[in-house]
Amino acid sequence: MNQLHVWKFASAAAVTFAILYVVCALAVIVAPDGAIAFFNAWFHGMDLSRLVPPGGKPVSPSQFFFGLVSAIVVSFAGGAVLAGCYNMLLRPGGR
Repeated sequence: MNQLHVWKFASAAAVTFAILYVVCALAVIVAPDGAIAFFNAWFHGMDLSRLVPPGGKPVSPSQFFFGLVSAIVVSFAGGAVLAGCYNMLLRPGGR
């Protein structure tokens, strides 16, 4: 088996999550009720509509950019840890 290049894998994870974050934010902006209904199913029927701020504006520009940056940072770190653990488990005796 081949080892993963940790930084490349982490970068791929960060780019993937950044794309998913942008798509999700666009869905919330364009169709907030549909996005909430979609994610209610993911969270076992929890009522996420209670999280919509007063006035119904679901995403401000500052929230979008802070969320995007934090998603990139966290997914990069998670990808690096995942690739590192994978590589460690490939080594003989790393089971």
